[in-house]
Amino acid sequence: MMTATTLPMLDDCPKTMRVGPCGGVFADGGCEIRPQEACVFLDERRSDDFGRAEQALLEATGERPERPQSSSRLREVLERGDFATIAEVNGADSADAVGFVAAAQKVAEAVDIVSITDNSGANIHMGNIAATAHLRAAGLDVMPTFACRDRNRMALQADLLGAASLGARNALIVTGNHVAVGDSPDARPVFDVDSPRLLAIADRLRTEGLLDNGRAVETAPDLYLGSVAHPFAPPYAERPQHVARKVRAGADFIISQHIFDLPRWRSFVAEVNARRGAERPFHLLGGIAIMPDETIARRVNAGLRGFSIPEDLLLRLRQARDPQDEGLEIAAELLRELIDTEGVDGALIAPVTGRQNALTASIEQRELIAELRHRAGIPVAAPQQAGSR
Repeated sequence: MMTATTLPMLDDCPKTMRVGPCGGVFADGGCEIRPQEACVFLDERRSDDFGRAEQALLEATGERPERPQSSSRLREVLERGDFATIAEVNGADSADAVGFVAAAQKVAEAVDIVSITDNSGANIHMGNIAATAHLRAAGLDVMPTFACRDRNRMALQADLLGAASLGARNALIVTGNHVAVGDSPDARPVFDVDSPRLLAIADRLRTEGLLDNGRAVETAPDLYLGSVAHPFAPPYAERPQHVARKVRAGADFIISQHIFDLPRWRSFVAEVNARRGAERPFHLLGGIAIMPDETIARRVNAGLRGFSIPEDLLLRLRQARDPQDEGLEIAAELLRELIDTEGVDGALIAPVTGRQNALTASIEQRELIAELRHRAGIPVAAPQQAGSR
Protein backbone atom coordinates (compact mmCIF):
# COMPACT_ATOMS: atom_id res chain seq x y z
CA MET A 1 0.00 0.00 0.00
CA MET A 2 1.22 3.51 -0.76
CA THR A 3 2.17 5.34 2.43
CA ALA A 4 1.14 8.85 3.35
CA THR A 5 4.55 10.21 2.38
CA THR A 6 4.95 8.63 -1.06
CA LEU A 7 2.37 10.66 -2.92
CA PRO A 8 2.78 11.91 -6.52
CA MET A 9 5.32 14.74 -6.82
CA LEU A 10 4.08 18.31 -7.30
CA ASP A 11 7.33 20.20 -7.07
CA ASP A 12 6.07 23.60 -8.20
CA CYS A 13 4.51 24.45 -4.81
CA PRO A 14 7.00 26.48 -2.67
CA LYS A 15 5.94 24.42 0.35
CA THR A 16 6.14 21.16 -1.69
CA MET A 17 2.56 20.39 -0.66
CA ARG A 18 0.94 17.36 -2.27
CA VAL A 19 -2.62 17.74 -1.00
CA GLY A 20 -2.94 21.51 -0.68
CA PRO A 21 -3.44 24.34 -0.96
CA CYS A 22 -2.22 25.94 2.25
CA GLY A 23 -4.08 28.72 4.03
CA GLY A 24 -1.89 31.50 2.69
CA VAL A 25 -3.56 31.92 -0.69
CA PHE A 26 -4.36 35.58 -1.41
CA ALA A 27 -7.94 36.62 -2.19
CA ASP A 28 -6.99 36.97 -5.87
CA GLY A 29 -5.54 33.44 -5.90
CA GLY A 30 -1.92 34.53 -5.59
CA CYS A 31 0.63 32.28 -3.91
CA GLU A 32 1.64 33.22 -0.34
CA ILE A 33 5.33 33.19 -1.33
CA ARG A 34 5.03 34.24 -4.98
CA PRO A 35 2.08 36.66 -4.94
CA GLN A 36 2.55 37.52 -8.61
CA GLU A 37 1.86 33.88 -9.49
CA ALA A 38 -1.36 31.95 -8.99
CA CYS A 39 -1.40 29.15 -6.40
CA VAL A 40 -0.55 25.98 -8.29
CA PHE A 41 -3.53 24.20 -6.73
CA LEU A 42 -5.90 26.63 -8.44
CA ASP A 43 -4.62 25.56 -11.87
CA GLU A 44 -7.43 23.49 -13.38
CA ARG A 45 -4.97 21.99 -15.86
CA ARG A 46 -3.36 20.18 -12.91
CA SER A 47 -6.60 18.84 -11.44
CA ASP A 48 -5.77 15.25 -12.44
CA ASP A 49 -2.44 15.46 -10.61
CA PHE A 50 -4.10 16.81 -7.49
CA GLY A 51 -6.84 14.20 -7.69
CA ARG A 52 -4.28 11.39 -7.80
CA ALA A 53 -2.49 12.82 -4.77
CA GLU A 54 -5.72 13.01 -2.79
CA GLN A 55 -6.75 9.51 -3.81
CA ALA A 56 -3.35 8.19 -2.74
CA LEU A 57 -3.80 9.80 0.68
CA LEU A 58 -7.23 8.20 1.02
CA GLU A 59 -5.82 4.80 0.13
CA ALA A 60 -3.02 5.23 2.65
CA THR A 61 -5.38 6.14 5.50
CA GLY A 62 -8.57 4.25 4.68
CA GLU A 63 -8.00 1.01 6.63
CA ARG A 64 -6.73 2.21 9.98
CA PRO A 65 -7.86 0.57 13.24
CA GLU A 66 -10.39 2.39 15.40
CA ARG A 67 -8.85 5.49 16.91
CA PRO A 68 -8.00 5.11 20.60
CA GLN A 69 -9.77 7.09 23.32
CA SER A 70 -7.06 9.54 24.34
CA SER A 71 -6.78 10.62 27.97
CA SER A 72 -6.67 14.23 26.74
CA ARG A 73 -8.42 16.79 28.94
CA LEU A 74 -9.44 18.64 25.78
CA ARG A 75 -11.14 15.50 24.48
CA GLU A 76 -13.01 15.12 27.76
CA VAL A 77 -14.24 18.72 27.62
CA LEU A 78 -15.40 18.39 24.01
CA GLU A 79 -17.02 14.99 24.37
CA ARG A 80 -19.05 15.91 27.42
CA GLY A 81 -20.53 18.72 25.33
CA ASP A 82 -18.93 21.74 26.98
CA PHE A 83 -17.83 24.63 24.79
CA ALA A 84 -14.03 24.30 24.82
CA THR A 85 -11.64 27.24 24.94
CA ILE A 86 -7.99 27.30 23.89
CA ALA A 87 -5.31 30.00 24.06
CA GLU A 88 -1.88 30.07 22.41
CA VAL A 89 1.52 30.87 23.85
CA ASN A 90 4.82 31.21 22.03
CA GLY A 91 7.92 29.54 23.44
CA ALA A 92 10.22 31.80 25.43
CA ASP A 93 12.51 34.27 23.67
CA SER A 94 15.12 33.35 26.23
CA ALA A 95 17.21 30.48 27.56
CA ASP A 96 15.48 31.08 30.91
CA ALA A 97 11.94 29.66 31.02
CA VAL A 98 10.82 31.11 34.35
CA GLY A 99 9.01 34.10 32.85
CA PHE A 100 7.55 31.94 30.07
CA VAL A 101 6.08 29.48 32.56
CA ALA A 102 4.62 32.28 34.68
CA ALA A 103 3.04 33.84 31.59
CA ALA A 104 1.54 30.54 30.42
CA GLN A 105 0.14 29.87 33.90
CA LYS A 106 -1.68 33.21 33.79
CA VAL A 107 -3.21 32.46 30.39
CA ALA A 108 -4.16 28.94 31.51
CA GLU A 109 -6.37 30.39 34.24
CA ALA A 110 -8.85 31.55 31.60
CA VAL A 111 -9.04 28.58 29.20
CA ASP A 112 -9.33 24.81 29.12
CA ILE A 113 -5.96 24.20 27.49
CA VAL A 114 -2.88 26.11 26.38
CA SER A 115 -1.54 25.54 22.88
CA ILE A 116 2.22 25.95 22.37
CA THR A 117 3.11 27.32 18.96
CA ASP A 118 5.97 25.99 16.84
CA ASN A 119 7.99 29.03 15.73
CA SER A 120 4.70 30.67 14.77
CA GLY A 121 4.74 33.01 11.81
CA ALA A 122 8.17 31.54 10.97
CA ASN A 123 9.67 33.48 13.90
CA ILE A 124 12.16 31.86 16.27
CA HIS A 125 11.13 30.99 19.85
CA MET A 126 12.08 28.31 22.36
CA GLY A 127 11.39 24.89 20.83
CA ASN A 128 7.99 23.37 21.45
CA ILE A 129 9.32 20.19 23.10
CA ALA A 130 11.35 22.12 25.67
CA ALA A 131 8.37 24.44 26.22
CA THR A 132 6.13 21.39 26.69
CA ALA A 133 8.53 19.99 29.29
CA HIS A 134 8.54 23.26 31.27
CA LEU A 135 4.74 23.63 31.24
CA ARG A 136 4.10 19.98 32.05
CA ALA A 137 6.48 20.29 35.00
CA ALA A 138 4.33 23.25 36.13
CA GLY A 139 1.23 21.03 35.97
CA LEU A 140 -0.39 22.44 32.83
CA ASP A 141 -2.21 20.43 30.19
CA VAL A 142 -0.76 21.56 26.88
CA MET A 143 -1.16 21.15 23.15
CA PRO A 144 2.16 21.48 21.30
CA THR A 145 1.96 22.46 17.65
CA PHE A 146 3.93 20.53 15.03
CA ALA A 147 4.74 22.53 11.90
CA CYS A 148 6.21 20.88 8.81
CA ARG A 149 8.41 23.85 7.87
CA ASP A 150 11.50 23.20 10.03
CA ARG A 151 11.80 19.40 10.44
CA ASN A 152 11.65 16.36 8.23
CA ARG A 153 9.43 13.37 8.92
CA MET A 154 12.09 11.70 11.08
CA ALA A 155 12.42 14.66 13.43
CA LEU A 156 8.66 15.25 13.56
CA GLN A 157 7.95 11.64 14.56
CA ALA A 158 10.75 11.79 17.13
CA ASP A 159 9.20 14.93 18.62
CA LEU A 160 5.69 13.45 18.65
CA LEU A 161 7.06 10.58 20.72
CA GLY A 162 9.00 13.02 22.90
CA ALA A 163 5.97 15.22 23.58
CA ALA A 164 3.87 12.20 24.50
CA SER A 165 6.61 10.95 26.84
CA LEU A 166 6.40 14.30 28.67
CA GLY A 167 2.67 13.88 29.25
CA ALA A 168 1.30 15.92 26.37
CA ARG A 169 -1.95 14.31 25.27
CA ASN A 170 -2.75 16.66 22.41
CA ALA A 171 -0.97 17.61 19.19
CA LEU A 172 -1.91 20.30 16.66
CA ILE A 173 -0.62 19.48 13.17
CA VAL A 174 -0.03 22.35 10.71
CA THR A 175 1.96 22.87 7.53
CA GLY A 176 3.31 26.21 8.80
CA ASN A 177 4.22 29.54 7.28
CA HIS A 178 7.09 29.70 4.82
CA VAL A 179 10.37 31.11 6.17
CA ALA A 180 10.03 33.99 3.70
CA VAL A 181 7.36 35.62 5.90
CA GLY A 182 9.26 35.37 9.20
CA ASP A 183 12.36 36.71 10.89
CA SER A 184 14.83 34.33 9.21
CA PRO A 185 14.01 34.51 5.50
CA ASP A 186 17.46 33.14 4.55
CA ALA A 187 16.83 29.88 6.39
CA ARG A 188 16.20 26.80 4.29
CA PRO A 189 12.63 25.50 4.64
CA VAL A 190 12.09 21.75 4.94
CA PHE A 191 8.43 20.91 4.15
CA ASP A 192 9.28 17.22 3.82
CA VAL A 193 5.59 16.53 4.39
CA ASP A 194 2.49 18.71 4.65
CA SER A 195 -0.19 18.69 7.36
CA PRO A 196 -2.49 16.02 5.84
CA ARG A 197 0.45 13.65 5.44
CA LEU A 198 1.80 14.38 8.92
CA LEU A 199 -1.68 13.75 10.34
CA ALA A 200 -1.70 10.36 8.61
CA ILE A 201 1.76 9.58 10.01
CA ALA A 202 0.73 10.60 13.55
CA ASP A 203 -2.52 8.63 13.32
CA ARG A 204 -0.69 5.48 12.24
CA LEU A 205 1.78 5.97 15.07
CA ARG A 206 -0.95 6.18 17.74
CA THR A 207 -3.31 3.53 16.30
CA GLU A 208 -0.85 0.91 15.03
CA GLY A 209 2.30 1.83 16.91
CA LEU A 210 4.13 2.07 13.59
CA LEU A 211 6.47 4.74 12.30
CA ASP A 212 6.10 5.91 8.73
CA ASN A 213 8.97 3.61 7.75
CA GLY A 214 7.03 0.62 9.08
CA ARG A 215 9.09 0.04 12.23
CA ALA A 216 7.14 -0.61 15.41
CA VAL A 217 7.59 1.41 18.62
CA GLU A 218 7.32 -0.20 22.04
CA THR A 219 4.59 2.15 23.32
CA ALA A 220 2.31 4.08 20.98
CA PRO A 221 1.73 7.75 21.92
CA ASP A 222 -1.57 8.70 23.53
CA LEU A 223 -2.43 11.75 21.44
CA TYR A 224 -5.59 13.64 20.55
CA LEU A 225 -4.87 15.02 17.09
CA GLY A 226 -5.99 18.33 15.64
CA SER A 227 -5.36 20.46 12.58
CA VAL A 228 -6.51 23.72 11.06
CA ALA A 229 -9.06 24.92 8.49
CA HIS A 230 -8.86 27.94 6.20
CA PRO A 231 -12.42 29.00 5.26
CA PHE A 232 -11.32 32.50 4.22
CA ALA A 233 -8.65 31.63 1.64
CA PRO A 234 -9.34 30.46 -1.92
CA PRO A 235 -10.55 28.05 -3.13
CA TYR A 236 -13.49 28.78 -0.84
CA ALA A 237 -15.81 26.08 -2.17
CA GLU A 238 -13.21 23.37 -1.62
CA ARG A 239 -12.30 24.22 1.98
CA PRO A 240 -15.01 21.96 3.53
CA GLN A 241 -13.57 19.06 1.52
CA HIS A 242 -10.15 19.90 2.93
CA VAL A 243 -11.61 19.46 6.44
CA ALA A 244 -12.96 16.04 5.44
CA ARG A 245 -9.54 15.12 4.06
CA LYS A 246 -7.83 15.97 7.35
CA VAL A 247 -10.42 14.06 9.37
CA ARG A 248 -9.84 10.99 7.22
CA ALA A 249 -6.11 11.43 7.67
CA GLY A 250 -6.40 11.46 11.45
CA ALA A 251 -7.77 14.72 12.87
CA ASP A 252 -10.07 14.47 15.88
CA PHE A 253 -10.68 18.21 15.89
CA ILE A 254 -10.24 21.13 13.50
CA ILE A 255 -9.60 24.78 14.42
CA SER A 256 -10.44 27.48 11.89
CA GLN A 257 -8.44 30.57 11.05
CA HIS A 258 -9.66 33.78 12.78
CA ILE A 259 -13.27 34.54 11.94
CA PHE A 260 -14.37 38.00 10.84
CA ASP A 261 -16.33 37.29 7.65
CA LEU A 262 -19.55 35.79 9.04
CA PRO A 263 -21.32 35.08 5.73
CA ARG A 264 -18.39 33.02 4.46
CA TRP A 265 -18.03 31.30 7.84
CA ARG A 266 -21.69 30.35 7.90
CA SER A 267 -21.48 28.89 4.41
CA PHE A 268 -18.35 26.96 5.36
CA VAL A 269 -19.92 25.48 8.51
CA ALA A 270 -23.08 24.48 6.65
CA GLU A 271 -21.01 22.59 4.07
CA VAL A 272 -18.86 20.96 6.75
CA ASN A 273 -21.97 19.83 8.65
CA ALA A 274 -23.49 18.45 5.45
CA ARG A 275 -20.48 16.13 5.11
CA ARG A 276 -20.44 14.84 8.68
CA GLY A 277 -22.47 11.72 8.02
CA ALA A 278 -19.81 10.37 5.69
CA GLU A 279 -16.84 11.07 8.01
CA ARG A 280 -15.54 9.88 11.33
CA PRO A 281 -16.82 12.04 14.22
CA PHE A 282 -14.79 15.19 14.82
CA HIS A 283 -15.07 18.54 16.55
CA LEU A 284 -14.95 21.95 14.85
CA LEU A 285 -13.64 25.00 16.72
CA GLY A 286 -13.48 28.59 15.50
CA GLY A 287 -10.69 31.11 15.82
CA ILE A 288 -11.60 34.36 17.61
CA ALA A 289 -9.16 37.30 17.76
CA ILE A 290 -9.62 40.30 20.05
CA MET A 291 -8.34 43.47 18.37
CA PRO A 292 -7.35 46.43 20.59
CA ASP A 293 -7.71 49.22 18.02
CA GLU A 294 -7.91 50.01 14.32
CA THR A 295 -4.18 50.60 13.85
CA ILE A 296 -3.19 47.16 15.10
CA ALA A 297 -6.11 45.54 13.29
CA ARG A 298 -4.95 47.03 9.98
CA ARG A 299 -1.40 45.86 10.74
CA VAL A 300 -2.72 42.35 11.32
CA ASN A 301 -4.74 42.58 8.11
CA ALA A 302 -1.63 43.50 6.14
CA GLY A 303 0.74 41.04 7.78
CA LEU A 304 -1.23 37.81 8.15
CA ARG A 305 -2.71 35.53 5.51
CA GLY A 306 -5.81 33.38 5.46
CA PHE A 307 -8.36 35.94 6.67
CA SER A 308 -9.23 39.62 6.41
CA ILE A 309 -10.98 42.03 8.75
CA PRO A 310 -13.87 43.73 6.89
CA GLU A 311 -13.97 47.51 6.61
CA ASP A 312 -17.17 47.76 8.66
CA LEU A 313 -15.43 46.21 11.66
CA LEU A 314 -12.40 48.44 11.17
CA LEU A 315 -14.74 51.43 11.07
CA ARG A 316 -16.30 50.36 14.38
CA LEU A 317 -12.84 50.29 15.97
CA ARG A 318 -11.99 53.70 14.50
CA GLN A 319 -15.16 55.41 15.71
CA ALA A 320 -15.30 53.81 19.15
CA ARG A 321 -14.65 55.95 22.23
CA ASP A 322 -12.97 52.91 23.77
CA PRO A 323 -11.47 50.82 20.92
CA GLN A 324 -10.41 47.97 23.26
CA ASP A 325 -13.95 47.66 24.59
CA GLU A 326 -15.29 47.72 21.02
CA GLY A 327 -12.80 45.02 20.04
CA LEU A 328 -14.08 42.91 22.90
CA GLU A 329 -17.68 43.51 21.84
CA ILE A 330 -16.91 42.49 18.25
CA ALA A 331 -15.20 39.33 19.51
CA ALA A 332 -18.15 38.60 21.84
CA GLU A 333 -20.60 38.88 18.95
CA LEU A 334 -18.52 36.43 16.94
CA LEU A 335 -18.10 34.07 19.88
CA ARG A 336 -21.83 34.04 20.59
CA GLU A 337 -22.34 33.13 16.94
CA LEU A 338 -20.06 30.11 17.41
CA ILE A 339 -21.82 29.05 20.61
CA ASP A 340 -25.19 29.16 18.85
CA THR A 341 -24.03 27.33 15.72
CA GLU A 342 -24.72 23.63 15.36
CA GLY A 343 -21.54 21.66 14.82
CA VAL A 344 -19.20 24.22 16.45
CA ASP A 345 -17.82 22.99 19.76
CA GLY A 346 -15.27 25.53 20.92
CA ALA A 347 -12.95 28.41 20.14
CA LEU A 348 -9.28 29.32 20.09
CA ILE A 349 -9.21 32.82 21.58
CA ALA A 350 -6.35 35.12 20.60
CA PRO A 351 -6.21 38.51 22.34
CA VAL A 352 -3.86 40.90 20.52
CA THR A 353 -2.20 43.13 23.12
CA GLY A 354 0.78 44.71 21.39
CA ARG A 355 2.82 44.34 24.60
CA GLN A 356 6.42 43.15 24.45
CA ASN A 357 6.81 41.76 27.97
CA ALA A 358 5.41 38.22 27.98
CA LEU A 359 4.18 38.24 31.57
CA THR A 360 2.50 41.63 31.24
CA ALA A 361 0.93 40.53 27.97
CA SER A 362 -0.29 37.25 29.49
CA ILE A 363 -1.97 39.01 32.42
CA GLU A 364 -3.79 41.27 29.97
CA GLN A 365 -4.68 38.26 27.79
CA ARG A 366 -6.13 36.43 30.79
CA GLU A 367 -8.26 39.44 31.68
CA LEU A 368 -9.44 39.89 28.09
CA ILE A 369 -10.32 36.22 27.71
CA ALA A 370 -12.18 36.21 31.03
CA GLU A 371 -14.14 39.31 30.02
CA LEU A 372 -14.88 37.81 26.61
CA ARG A 373 -16.17 34.62 28.21
CA HIS A 374 -18.39 36.73 30.50
CA ARG A 375 -19.86 38.73 27.60
CA ALA A 376 -20.46 35.58 25.55
CA GLY A 377 -22.00 33.71 28.48
CA ILE A 378 -19.34 30.99 28.83
CA PRO A 379 -18.64 29.93 32.44
CA VAL A 380 -15.11 30.55 33.65
CA ALA A 381 -12.83 27.60 32.88
CA ALA A 382 -12.01 25.30 35.78
CA PRO A 383 -8.44 25.98 36.89
CA GLN A 384 -5.92 23.28 36.03
CA GLN A 385 -4.47 21.36 38.92
CA ALA A 386 -0.80 20.49 39.23
CA GLY A 387 -0.13 17.19 37.47
CA SER A 388 -3.38 17.39 35.44
CA ARG A 389 -3.68 15.97 32.00
